Amino acid sequence: MNHMTKALLPAALLVLSFSSHAETSNGQNFAISAGWAHIMPQGKQQGVTSTYVTGAVTSTPEAGFELDNSDTAEFKFDYLVNDNVSLGLIVGVPPTFDIQGKGSLLKGISPALPNGLNLNKRVGDVKVYSPVVTGKYTFGTVNNKFRPYVGAGFMYAHFSDFKLDSSVADDPNLLRLGGSIRNVKIDDAVAPVAFIGADYNITKNWFATASVSYVHLNTRAKLDVYSGSNKFVTGETKIEINPIVTYLGLGYRF
Repeated sequence: MNHMTKALLPAALLVLSFSSHAETSNGQNFAISAGWAHIMPQGKQQGVTSTYVTGAVTSTPEAGFELDNSDTAEFKFDYLVNDNVSLGLIVGVPPTFDIQGKGSLLKGISPALPNGLNLNKRVGDVKVYSPVVTGKYTFGTVNNKFRPYVGAGFMYAHFSDFKLDSSVADDPNLLRLGGSIRNVKIDDAVAPVAFIGADYNITKNWFATASVSYVHLNTRAKLDVYSGSNKFVTGETKIEINPIVTYLGLGYRF
């Protein structure tokens, strides 16, 4: 069973367990909303461990990678257990994050690279698919105009379509060594999510909604550096993301 199945299964079972008898005071059972999410990673570089084919291992604490802010369209689907409790699924158009490098790698491995490979630049970008399952408690009844809520859940983050920036791939110092960066891999991750927000009922069915979420999201990345056709070092690092996400949307209950 993969990470996504493990994350989604508990929510699915809860929905099924309530679906036969749950209902809000006005008979509405579902809510959907669409809006805009602004994603602000808070993490800092975590250092890089380099493992050479010779068996030598070095650590570069000042090096690492950080993600820039991004925006995306987001969609929320909620099953209303009663006036106050709901179970939900959040999906979005996968945002693309620019990845900024920090520090340097491979310092001192060759006279041609005395200061190492400079990472203080944009090193690439990556798409993130990140569905979230949630449980939410909304205060008041469905007929109240203003309804604050709190909630929590789990995110499954899948990183794909990584593209290495040409400023790194074509770095003159790297090319002088006949070097190339290959096999970049960013691990999938499951992360807890907590959020607060509020709905404002425009009509019986239509509502505006806004929220602020925090995701405790970390992952690991690995890449190989080749000299010609021979791999000579593998670099590994933790990528701390920990985004704060703001959301503003328009929804419909039925």
